[in-house]
Amino acid sequence: MLTAELKKYYKAFAIKTVFVALLTYMLYLSAGSWVAAKYISPAIPWVILFFLVLTLFVFYYQLKESIARVSKFVNVFLLSTGLKLLIFLVICVVYAFINRKDAVGFLSGFFIVYLIFTVFENIQLLKIQHRLKEKDQQ
Repeated sequence: MLTAELKKYYKAFAIKTVFVALLTYMLYLSAGSWVAAKYISPAIPWVILFFLVLTLFVFYYQLKESIARVSKFVNVFLLSTGLKLLIFLVICVVYAFINRKDAVGFLSGFFIVYLIFTVFENIQLLKIQHRLKEKDQQ
């Protein structure tokens, strides 16, 4: 179970993550006006939802493990990143084989959503780790 301080961090992260997901969805909706329709996959809203849920779940688990030891957090971070990349690869390959006509739009959209959520998640993790280190030093 998370401490009260980490619950506060998780709640703030969850709110920001939902906001990022909404901004990403708005970007998807507006892309229709400046990108050809054949390059916009109708599956991207589901990709955004998938990233939202996965990001919230993995972040919670990483925070939970950061309570134990910093070295354990590093191991969990690397393992979760590797597993996520493997899951993403499987999703992309399976979708591309099943729906070849939409493969380019799906893969490009998936990559953009991946970049947005990965950059956001790593920035948030670094901020929290920095705050926790500052509190440990006091």
